[in-house]
Amino acid sequence: MEKRGILGVDIGGVIISKTNDNTDTSFFGQNYLDTTATLGVFNALRRLKAERYEDVFLVSKCGPNTQEKTIRWLAYHDFYELIGIGPDHVRFCRKRNEKAPICLELGITDFVDDRLEVLSCLGPAVTTRYLFQSNPKEVKRFEAHLGGVIRVESWDEIVQRELPLV
Repeated sequence: MEKRGILGVDIGGVIISKTNDNTDTSFFGQNYLDTTATLGVFNALRRLKAERYEDVFLVSKCGPNTQEKTIRWLAYHDFYELIGIGPDHVRFCRKRNEKAPICLELGITDFVDDRLEVLSCLGPAVTTRYLFQSNPKEVKRFEAHLGGVIRVESWDEIVQRELPLV
């Protein structure tokens, strides 16, 4: 299969799990490095990069403190080695709508985010938009944009859509 396109991926709630079953491993707590990765994300991204996409970039909206914690979490979990990208493939912004110019600059064609608001403002260059484990209240607020997204609940769903069965 010929590789095509560049994949953009949000981090919070898409790579790093949103919650950890009431344990003391919330990303916003002291033990943030113990916060788990979203089920299947490492295998999915490694396979998508190897078999489908020319490149993969992480694009996250957060404040400076969360940015530093995210950088530490990615390194602690050997993310770069496991996926085959470098720290230079991680971009941060302070507002959700700032993801659009980043996608344009990087040539991102496909994007995975847990916020419909973000997917709604990415611009025409991002042709495939995955809404990952969405929040029903947020979806209700931005439901006018549902027509342009593919709703998924797992990384396996994305892999199955993008790669041939083996």
